Amino acid sequence: MGFLRRLFGEPTPPPEIDHPLFGPIRYSRPDGWQNRAFVLWGQGDVELLLDAGPLGPTTRQEDEFVRFRDAGDALLARCLAAVDEARRGMAVSPGEFRISGLTIPSFETGPQPRLWTLWFDLEGDDHFMYGVQSDDEWRTLAAFADD
Repeated sequence: MGFLRRLFGEPTPPPEIDHPLFGPIRYSRPDGWQNRAFVLWGQGDVELLLDAGPLGPTTRQEDEFVRFRDAGDALLARCLAAVDEARRGMAVSPGEFRISGLTIPSFETGPQPRLWTLWFDLEGDDHFMYGVQSDDEWRTLAAFADD
């Protein structure tokens, strides 16, 4: 067994950063950087996912996030109205939406859209996940429910 360890080496833990904006984030090769206990607009336990390589979030991601965060109340109200509209035609019990996740795109040039996703859980609904996506700095919103 010692031979195999010397040959293949010990597995190294994923990189971690205590980022000034994003808090403690951990790198996961297929997904990017994650913080499963992020606080956004006063709501805790938001799962943050940053589409970034092993060197960490880019300055562009930081700048875009600050703009997003600072839009706070107005943007959250628009997003909540959009997911409420998506829920309207569904047979689910009324309840409050709570932010459960945020995905920040990479902003690198290429064919991939710069698609942000803000995820919501609906109190009393364990079946659907709700979300709002935008690829134009939150000027237009596309809400959805996913089971």
